[in-house]
Formats: sequence, C-alpha cells, structure tokens
Amino acid sequence: QNATGLQVTSAVLAGMVWALENPAAGIVEADEMDFRRCLQVQMPYLGPVIGRYTDWTPLTDRPGLFPEDIDKRDPWQFRNVLVR
Repeated sequence: QNATGLQVTSAVLAGMVWALENPAAGIVEADEMDFRRCLQVQMPYLGPVIGRYTDWTPLTDRPGLFPEDIDKRDPWQFRNVLVR
C-alpha cells in the first residue's frame, strides 16, 4: 500500500475498463489502447500529473560509489538505466 502500488493498480483498473468498453477488440497490446481514456480512469488515483522538459539523462550524477558498465557516448542506452 504505497504510491507505486496505487499507480500500478490504477493502470490495471484502466485496462479493465477499456476492455469492458471495447469487447470486440480482443487481446491487444497496451499501445493499441486509447491512452486518453485510460488516463481519464486513472486521474482520480494519481493526483496532479505534469510533464516538463529538462536536461536530465540516465547519466546525471553517475557513476556513483562503484564502477558501472555505462555507455557515456549514448546516455539513453538501456544498459544506462538498468539497475543491478
């Protein structure tokens, strides 16, 4: 019972509502669902949702205390966001 649990649960609820409202769609990938409708269902549980452009990358404030296998040439590589 924490914020992350509520975020995940609200996404599951939104998926269930979408499935009930679109029974003819069958099984679909998440990208095929109407994100606006899903957010409409989720917003009462999420609180304020904002988007801002920043200069943050996964390499900001890295490396930390221990050496890491990171790709400094391309900050958006998957290995730069993977937590081990």
